[in-house]
Amino acid sequence: MNTREAWLDAVRTHLDEQLNTLDAETLSRLNRARQAALEAAPQTRRRPWMWLGMGMATAAAMLLAVSIHWNQATQATAPAAQGLSMEEYELLAGGENLELIENLEFYAWLDSQQSALDG
Repeated sequence: MNTREAWLDAVRTHLDEQLNTLDAETLSRLNRARQAALEAAPQTRRRPWMWLGMGMATAAAMLLAVSIHWNQATQATAPAAQGLSMEEYELLAGGENLELIENLEFYAWLDSQQSALDG
């Protein structure tokens, strides 16, 4: 406990002791003054622009969460395609001659055999 908290505790204890020694008339006047002060105090309520700010902050947080989830889902499927060369990507993106892609290993073997015969 720091010195400020100790001081506040001492003041609180002293005031509580003094409260017990007050007469009924003084206690009644204090209570009426407190009630009047509470009624006169402005009621704090949130302004409409505060709701807009909280809504914007919530929307930004949700957008961040969705983008992180989307990024993780994309990265989870990416390793299967990481071994492809640019030509293979172009073949896949083009959509034509998908039969060539299915037999890609055969064509690579055939090319190596041709290279061996030529060289």
